[in-house]
Amino acid sequence: MKNLLFLLFPAGLLFSQNQCFDDGTKQYRSGTGILKPEETEASAASLNPGHILFRKDEKVATYEQDEMSYDEAAGLASSDEHKSQSAVFEQYFNKQFSFIQFQKEGNSIYAVGENSFGYWLLEIKNKTPGAYYIGFSKNTHINKIQNSRFIRNNKLYLDGSLLGITFGSRFPVTKAVLDSLTFETDLADIKKDADGDGYNDLFENLIFLNPKSRDTDGDGISDFDDHNPLFPLAESPFTGLFKQMIDSEAYSNETENHYTFRAYESECEFFRKVNPEKTRVLIVSGNQSYRLKNDFRSSLFRTFYGKIKKDPDGKTFYLPYFKNSGGGRIIATYENGKWSFIEDPEYKV
Repeated sequence: MKNLLFLLFPAGLLFSQNQCFDDGTKQYRSGTGILKPEETEASAASLNPGHILFRKDEKVATYEQDEMSYDEAAGLASSDEHKSQSAVFEQYFNKQFSFIQFQKEGNSIYAVGENSFGYWLLEIKNKTPGAYYIGFSKNTHINKIQNSRFIRNNKLYLDGSLLGITFGSRFPVTKAVLDSLTFETDLADIKKDADGDGYNDLFENLIFLNPKSRDTDGDGISDFDDHNPLFPLAESPFTGLFKQMIDSEAYSNETENHYTFRAYESECEFFRKVNPEKTRVLIVSGNQSYRLKNDFRSSLFRTFYGKIKKDPDGKTFYLPYFKNSGGGRIIATYENGKWSFIEDPEYKV
């Protein structure tokens, strides 16, 4: 067993093994740090980012009214005009976003979009696309139906609410903490991209990239094109195992989707150094995932992998996991320089 482990971990790759292997202690996922309804309006306001202002407007629908307007919103989404505008943006963004509203302004066509990270301002100008993460707080809800044009005088205006979320016995319970709001921010603040790499500064700050460097991890690949922009590749058998596992979950053509990532929470360096071929990954520590100051939904971190447990036979390894659909473990075998693995969903995490 000792000799096999030496082969699996050459001298230069003995980093942070204590974060990769089961030592018998309990393992935990981080929380999401979302407000609870009993917290005060002042608590909600304090989380609102500095570049976004908001004001009360009684003409704006409440969160409850907006949720009840599902039929109206569905009717708009199924209209020929909405379908035509959606098709234009999907041509450039490959279904990475759902769309709330569209607007033509000068030489630009704008859309307010949403994905697992939250709300974005999308622009197509002279057949050139741009996507700008808006950077709301975690608890921001943007109404499905907006009262007026959202781009005016080089500013973005969006109607919505600030929410509090608690988790009941089966489902999350969501209530408005501050209701009927109009949010306002300068377009220049949203569009700022100091290093010109294709990601606006607000998004780079969100996912722990360096907004002043086109290549955060220094591997020679720009952040915009890097499949794992936070960490440079390091070859090792366990990194190869994680690569196989991640690529097996991917659909085709995910690497062309620059604004979506498969997000994972892991402290293990072998996981962090992975370089998948079929998808893009965002791998953060538990502390980082808890500190994410965005409006992401709970589905962002869909999979958590625990620490590796070694079998006495010297070639079998067990890796517990938890996904949205439930937990289990990976049973992986390393023989003749190759990995094979199966999922054991009956295993109780």
